[in-house]
Formats: sequence, C-alpha cells, structure tokens
Amino acid sequence: MPPHRDWTGDLTDWTADPYANRNWTFQHHTLRWLNPVRHLAQEGDQAARDYWVTVVESWAKANTPPKRAESRWAWRHMVDGTRAIQLALGSPLMTDQDEWFVPLLENHRAWLSEPKNIVLRNHGMHQLSGLFVVSATLRDPEGMETARQRLADMFRKSFDEEGVNDEGSTGYHRLNLAWWEQAWQRVRLEGMEIPHEVAMRLDRAATVLAHFTQPDGFLPQIGDTKHEAVRGTITQKHLQFAATCGEAGEAPAETARVFSRGYITSRSGWGGERGTQHSHMLVRHGADLPGHSHQDRGAVHLYTAGRRWLVDGGFFNYQENDPTRRFTLGRQAHSVAFLPELDYRTEAEVTLIGQSVTKDWHDFTLLDKGYADYRLIRRVSYLTGPDLWIVHDQVESTEPVTLAHRWLVDTGIRPARHDRGFVLQGREGRARLDWLGRLPQFELHRATKGDLRGWVGTAWETLKPGSLITAKIRRVSPRLVTMFSGQYGGPSGIVNSYVSTQGVLTLNVSRGDSVWGVTIGSESISVALNSRLGS
Repeated sequence: MPPHRDWTGDLTDWTADPYANRNWTFQHHTLRWLNPVRHLAQEGDQAARDYWVTVVESWAKANTPPKRAESRWAWRHMVDGTRAIQLALGSPLMTDQDEWFVPLLENHRAWLSEPKNIVLRNHGMHQLSGLFVVSATLRDPEGMETARQRLADMFRKSFDEEGVNDEGSTGYHRLNLAWWEQAWQRVRLEGMEIPHEVAMRLDRAATVLAHFTQPDGFLPQIGDTKHEAVRGTITQKHLQFAATCGEAGEAPAETARVFSRGYITSRSGWGGERGTQHSHMLVRHGADLPGHSHQDRGAVHLYTAGRRWLVDGGFFNYQENDPTRRFTLGRQAHSVAFLPELDYRTEAEVTLIGQSVTKDWHDFTLLDKGYADYRLIRRVSYLTGPDLWIVHDQVESTEPVTLAHRWLVDTGIRPARHDRGFVLQGREGRARLDWLGRLPQFELHRATKGDLRGWVGTAWETLKPGSLITAKIRRVSPRLVTMFSGQYGGPSGIVNSYVSTQGVLTLNVSRGDSVWGVTIGSESISVALNSRLGS
C-alpha cells in the first residue's frame, strides 16, 4: 500500500497496525488495495475471485455490524464510504451462495444513511458517494435521492460561489475538484439531475485551480500539497491551458485574482513567447481554515524565470504527533513576518485591508492580527514592467520592538551573501533578494540533519534541503523592505533607493537597458519607465 513499505503479515488481521501509522490502517480497511485482484477476477481468473471473496467475507465477519467491529478504523470517516464503493464494484463477482454479501451492503447503506455518521469536507463527500453507489447497487432509488441531495448540500459548503475549496490547500483543491467531478458523474450515469449551481461552481473551481498553477504546470505547495504537476483528464479550458503550459485550452482573462477564502494570485501573463518563464505569486490570507491548511497566512510563494524560488515548507505526512509534521504545519516553515519576542495567536485572522491591480502593478496589503498589542502589516507589490516584487513589513509601536521575517528558499538553490542581501544561485539561473532602507541583521541557515529549519517536504515523508534566510531589526515602529527579482529580461540593478521615516519608498531600478522610477507610499504607487540605457 504505497507509500508504505511492503508487509508480509496476515492481511485478514483487521486489528493489524504494523507501522503504527493511521494512513496504513485507513487504507487497510478501505479494501481498495484489493482492486488488482478484483480486476483479475472480472477477467475470469477464478483464483483471484476466490481470494477477493475470502478477504471481503473475513472483513465482514470481523467488523459487522458496526457496533461490534474489531477495529476503530472499520467505520471511521471516509474509510466506510470508500469501502462501500469497493464492495459495490465487486458485486458482479457474487453468486447465490454468497448470502452474506447483500447484508454487508445493507449495513453500509444503513450506516452511511445516518447523518450523525457523516463528517465534514472531503471525507464526508466520500461517505455520501459511497451511500449513492451502494444504494444504486441495491436498486434503492430513495437511498440514491437522499445521497444526491446531501451531496448537493455538502458541495455548496465545499466550494464557495467563487469556486474555492474550503480546505486551505492548493493540492486538496485539485483533489476535491477531481473527486467531486467523479461523484457527480456517477449521479449523471444513473440518469439523475445535477443542480445547475453545482455545474457552475465546478467550472469556476477549475478556473481557480488554473490561477493557482505556476507557469510550469506545477502547484505551489500551499497547505498539504506535494510537489506535483496538475495532471489527469482535463476538459475545462482554463485549467487545460494551465496544466499543459499553454499547449491546449484557453488562458483566463485576469492576471491577478483575490479570493475571499484566502488566496491572492498574481502573474506576469499567460503563455505566449515567455511561456514557463512567466512570473507567478501566491499569497495566503483570511481566517484559520481547518482541513489541510497550514499556518501560512501572510506567506509569499514566488516563481519566476522557470522555477520556484521562495516556497513553503510543503507536505510530509498526516501523523498528528510527528514532530516533522507539526513543524511543516507551523509558521516556522513559511515565509512570513513575525515578532520573535512575542507569542503568536495561531487562530487570529490575517485580513486583506488594501488592494490595487493595474497594468503596472498588483498591490496587496495584509493586517496580521496574531499579536494582540501590535499591528503587523505586510504589503506585497508586484511591478509588472521591471518584473519584480517589493515586500514591505512594518509594526506600529511606541517602544522598541523586534521585527523579523523569514524566506524559505527552494531546494537546488544556493544563497550567497552580498552587500544588501543575497544572490540565489540555481542551475536554471539566479535571482536576488535585496533589502532597501535600513539594513537588518541577517542569518542564513542551510538545511542540516537534526534541524528541521530549511527543509522542504516534497512528497510523503520526503524532505529535500533548502535554505532559510532570516532578517531582523529592532527599533520603534520597525520596518523591513525587501526586493525580489529574477533574471528574466536581464539582471536587475538598483540605481538608487530610499525609504523615508514615514515608510515611503523611492527606487530607481534597471533591467536590461531600461530604468524605472518607482514610488510606493502608504496610499499610492507610481511606476514610470524613465529611460532606456544607450538611447
């Protein structure tokens, strides 16, 4: 049962937990690991059919009715719904001699029909899908209609009117979209109607996923998200464009979107000559979501010039008490601003208090309410002409306070110090982090064994080494102003810059043969192409 090691114990021991791992026991009781056996049986392999029946009957004897189940995992969350589908798919293998099988299906229908047994989010969706499929197998139209109505109610909670999923994870947005499309396809195939609102939200959800997707077709690792590309059978035009890097489908019209469920996306463009070299940003905001989210609100994830540069801590596993799991969930594994001397309230909201999107800039201001006595403000500005980002962090205070922010640098990149920041050197090229205004204290930490800082979880229980850059300053109403730029269009250079005591940034920055004049004040931005070198 990937991603776990092979096990040679008794597969009909329904209390087995050889690796003390909740995912292994979950998979064991879904019975979906029997699918290869069922496929062989349906092709006429009698030995495979006999084995499938033996295992399923063993499970039924040990775990039905639910109140006397041997294992606490037998009727838990989505285990029951997933198994109901596996059993229904195997029903053509049964004969009149298998008198125990229909009662087994009926046990699942009764259990899944009881509202108190249905949980939230995608686990509940799998349960209701199981109710629908097992009811169809039992030729029970009333059970099918109950499941259809409850699926519709749950779907409206899962995907809001904008098409954004409720789990705080780009990966689980993708998974939920695929799972829900499959659930509604089952309803269609039984000749039942799908609410018009459901179809509209599914379409919008695919467009949202297109905005999440980086120009290389991969998802930024927000929440429980592996380092993986968007893939599968895709028919919606916007998602098809994003997943194929512009080879099919149609690009969305917008280059920046703000979603009320806590995502901000921004990019330099879609496809064209620049292709996978386009720039892309994703920032989290809003309330602390349950499900598969991390403590990443306020974090900035940046991609440009063909690769990720500034990332999140990624995904490791689902073991609640695993120290690595807890670390990757926490703010210490994300590119956020923080006050190191004070406690942070993880349940606090990070509110979007300002936004402005024009052809010259995408500008967003967040208020982090995690520190009861201080206003921690982060402003992220993407400047489309010079193709760079300015991140301005500030704390309002009447006494000296320490402000810090951390940048998690992706795997395969080597940071090197320069006079005002760091050069980030990767195989594909380089980028720069420059601090403007008063220079902070810096700490560069490269991932090392025995220290979780700087590691990026890319797959199940897989960590790859990155780096962690921390900048820190202490004063009354401190601020940190950082510029990030890749090398697409030529290396950037700061001609001059100044940050006033009121926080107004004036900057002249070059890229290639062009020089832009930039002013970012508390209420306004101006970006002007001042000159072209040599003209």
